[in-house]
Amino acid sequence: MRVVLLILAYAAIIAYEMPGIIRRKERGELALFIALVVLAFTLSLLQAIGVPVPNPAKGIEFLTGRLARLFE
Repeated sequence: MRVVLLILAYAAIIAYEMPGIIRRKERGELALFIALVVLAFTLSLLQAIGVPVPNPAKGIEFLTGRLARLFE
């Protein structure tokens, strides 16, 4: 039941947002929107079916640490 509700929620978000992006012919924004929706849907689906999802804070800390060292 949770998976069906998740699919319906993401379908509603896509149906609301995509027509405007397509109408304005913003290809870069459309590509980014699709990429973020796919990533968010995948993580949400994994969480909904009970797969343990890693904490993204560790990855963010790693990346920001690397970036900080570049600017030293």
